[in-house]
Amino acid sequence: MTQPNATKGQRWAILLAGGEGERLRPLTERWLGYHRPKQYCTFVGSRSMLQHTLERAKRLVGLKRIVTVIDRRHRIFIHEPGLSEMPGVVIEQPTARDTAPGIFLPAAYVLAADPLATVLIFPSDHFVSSKDRFLLHVERAAQIAEGVNERLVLLGAAPDRPDTDYGWIEPGGDVSGAPGSGMERAVKSFHEKPTESDAKRFLRDGYLWNTMIIAVKIKTLWALGYQFFPDMMRRFETLLPMLQAILKGTMGKEHEAIALARVYQDLESTNFSREILQRIPGQTVVLPMNDVDWNDWGRPARIVESLTLLGKHPAFPLNWLDKAAASPRNQQTLARCGSFLPPQIAGPPQPIILRGSLRT
Repeated sequence: MTQPNATKGQRWAILLAGGEGERLRPLTERWLGYHRPKQYCTFVGSRSMLQHTLERAKRLVGLKRIVTVIDRRHRIFIHEPGLSEMPGVVIEQPTARDTAPGIFLPAAYVLAADPLATVLIFPSDHFVSSKDRFLLHVERAAQIAEGVNERLVLLGAAPDRPDTDYGWIEPGGDVSGAPGSGMERAVKSFHEKPTESDAKRFLRDGYLWNTMIIAVKIKTLWALGYQFFPDMMRRFETLLPMLQAILKGTMGKEHEAIALARVYQDLESTNFSREILQRIPGQTVVLPMNDVDWNDWGRPARIVESLTLLGKHPAFPLNWLDKAAASPRNQQTLARCGSFLPPQIAGPPQPIILRGSLRT
């Protein structure tokens, strides 16, 4: 990563790869014989969902300004072919604490390296098509985030059904002073996982799906964290002097594991969408993606839907997907408790930078 005094306010990508993918557990266990989080699965072709996300991020910010956060239980997966040469920096959390800590941990690294940065935040387990049109929307979102004061920009997907699993965004009026395409809208309200009747109303009234793909200035993001969860943010703030010392070469990486263990000790779980986004509609802009197919592939039925549109064959028998998709909600009852934890990665947390360096 670049040194703080050399920064020019560049764009960075944060990739969220710490989820467990519990809703697909019945499918992955039947297919592979063990549970594998969906971002590490290759459902079609030769690349995993995380590899596709990395490729999109590289197109936007280059190789060095990508920060990927994983769960420590997933370490074995990033040493496999295709991910063993991941660009940028890979950080592992000692334990999962939902999406807000999963965002603010890598944000601390970006803030230490480039306090004028704009960050692009990507869940690592989403399907998008076409890639080129999607990247144009992300580029526009970054331009808007850089051109308006203290606003967070979300990409909104055009819904085609009253889905109760997704979060919904109620778009408002124009955004004054935004340097975008004119498609961006203010946000009137957020609605997380609505009832079926509400979802039907949202679809009819032109609401958008919340993709959780975000463009925001790093200082704006950091301030939002402090606005609602100052105790959590003070923990992450303690990492900054250490990270800046590493940037200057006055401290080694051996201090990182201890520092992160302290930050995460008794840290409460916090959901970014529910506990932060829903409380700041007035500080949020939504950019609709009307010409992009987006899907979170959170249920087998959605994988079937996307593969059918692509005319592609999955990497496993299609009838497995069909059976799993026939009653996706009932499939959740088949999920077993616990997580797949390979024995070779059990033990105390390792240094939080698994690969890459804060210094170039």
